[in-house]
Amino acid sequence: MWLLFVFLLGTVSIISAAETKKPICEVIEVDPENNSDMLLPLAIITDMDSKSKLVDNWYSTIRYGALAFSQNRTSSFIHWLGGINITSNFNFNQKSMEMSDLKIFRNRLLSVDDKLGVVYWLRNGTAIPWVIASTGNGSSSTPFKGEWMTIRNGDLYLGSSGHEVVTAKGEYISDDEMYIRVISGNGAMVTEDWTSRFVKLRRAVGIHFPGFMIHEAVHWSDIHKKWFFLPRYASKLPFDAANFHETGANMLLSTSDCFCDTKVVYIGKNEIHRGFSAFQFIPGTNDEIIVALKTSEVPADPTKPFENKIFSTWITIFKIDGTVILEDLALEDGIKYEGIEFANVFQCL
Repeated sequence: MWLLFVFLLGTVSIISAAETKKPICEVIEVDPENNSDMLLPLAIITDMDSKSKLVDNWYSTIRYGALAFSQNRTSSFIHWLGGINITSNFNFNQKSMEMSDLKIFRNRLLSVDDKLGVVYWLRNGTAIPWVIASTGNGSSSTPFKGEWMTIRNGDLYLGSSGHEVVTAKGEYISDDEMYIRVISGNGAMVTEDWTSRFVKLRRAVGIHFPGFMIHEAVHWSDIHKKWFFLPRYASKLPFDAANFHETGANMLLSTSDCFCDTKVVYIGKNEIHRGFSAFQFIPGTNDEIIVALKTSEVPADPTKPFENKIFSTWITIFKIDGTVILEDLALEDGIKYEGIEFANVFQCL
């Protein structure tokens, strides 16, 4: 039955893509009382770092498909249907299209470039700059390191990595990546200093500076009235560029607005080279079940930790109590995906 649904999804989507006027990009909603099999459109986006460069522009690939969920919500599989390249010639120091998240906001599919600090509207195969943010409190000319997006009270929250900026040997430089942005529907932007919040969060698991916790996967849940964090990296030891890629985390942290009641749940086995880079709550599950991406970036030459990295990505599904439904499932070799959203790309793109 699911395979038939996947075929029909692809057929309907192709018809929609041929229409002159595309339908509105809609948030996927499912009645939580629905107890039948589910089939949901799913999209993920690449962050290939310097490998995103073409001859005269840059690109990121959106891979699309469908996530199928059994009636009792205990088994799932994902069927991929294809991919679409999104291009741009907008760049900063010859870097661009290093996309770190996907989010539908006000009927637009958005992504954020973690090198440019640009939130893009993805449409018709191109990346349209919508909002541009600088790092820290907004007074710097350095681009904002945008890593995650979520929606709360009708605003788009854009977050950075949530740790101190340090040297390759862990020496303190600034708190610039502890600031976030709150963006309204018309693009107005407010800066919030989250330094104390990120510090409280890592203290909940016994991490104190110069130890670190790096975030790329964060969401607010209106249902639980809590923030949920899946850290990419975490260590009680100081940051060291030579081995930080071996500090992948397997924890889910949840907390209310005070960041004083953090709950920690461990998800499966800890694989030191893998850390969470994006997630979404699965529609119709009352924010009880998550689909997430894990990525690894292992340098081919340990003496050059920021060059020639070997990329890998996995997708996994689990409950917020730590129960794993879909074990880490590897995607294509050599590809790094860092954004995920339940989106019908033929509507949204």
